[in-house]
Amino acid sequence: KLADCTAQDLNRTELFLVEGDSAGGSAKQARDREYQAIMPLKGKILNTWEVSSDEVLASQEVHDISVAIGIDPDSDDLSQLRYG
Repeated sequence: KLADCTAQDLNRTELFLVEGDSAGGSAKQARDREYQAIMPLKGKILNTWEVSSDEVLASQEVHDISVAIGIDPDSDDLSQLRYG
């Protein structure tokens, strides 16, 4: 689902979260493949301000975004961050 970029320079890489595969397809065609990654989401994402931490951590979309950007949602460690 993630269309990753080829560069690894955190000062230049970007991740665009788009709503759905249709928007993802258009964004993938228009992006700079070297520096811009695209991740289509399924519908509306969970509003994390309105739910408990357990609900946030149980959300598949939150998990998928966390994995894509290189973090563990249950940790403060940002050493594996993939996008700047």
